[in-house]
Amino acid sequence: MGRRATGRNRGARGDEVFLIFERALNAMNHDTIVDDWRKNAEAHDAENYEFLRSLKFGSYGFRPDDLASELHQRAFQIVDCTRCANCCKTMNVIFTKADVRRIAGHLGMPKAEFIDKYLEVDERNGAFKARGKPCPFLGDDDRCTIYEVRPKACQEYPHTDKKGFTGRTLGVSGNALVCPAVFWIIEQMKQRALKRHR
Repeated sequence: MGRRATGRNRGARGDEVFLIFERALNAMNHDTIVDDWRKNAEAHDAENYEFLRSLKFGSYGFRPDDLASELHQRAFQIVDCTRCANCCKTMNVIFTKADVRRIAGHLGMPKAEFIDKYLEVDERNGAFKARGKPCPFLGDDDRCTIYEVRPKACQEYPHTDKKGFTGRTLGVSGNALVCPAVFWIIEQMKQRALKRHR
């Protein structure tokens, strides 16, 4: 049985690949990530989807959940969501009943008034969604005006740090077209996989 190239037991080749990977990560900044996403997200969409699917069956020398979570932490140390806010501008924001209660209370509005003013029923799942895009709570400065009580879906977005990464292939792939950080995470995972197979 061969040694696994993970953790403290990577070996010389694994250490070399790890250092190359670390240097690439450290060279990134918000603008380079967003520029790369703008230029390449659509062009890489099919390839990224196939790669994400392959994570369910392939062995790349890393655990997808662990690497995705690690890259998620790094991505959101680099990417400033308030300089992008593309998710708030382009996605349907879903509000659960608990979200409605919490946000209406925060705004000092009766639930019915809050729903009438800001929401409509999402026919797919019976929850509520914002009446239009961008989200009505996105400020002119691209900051969420209800950030401390924002919907659960917004709190958890883009879901790249949750367990079960490979079970959300379609969602993660779709989010890569919306979120520069998700695109970067997938691209970094692909690079790690390719370097292992060289």
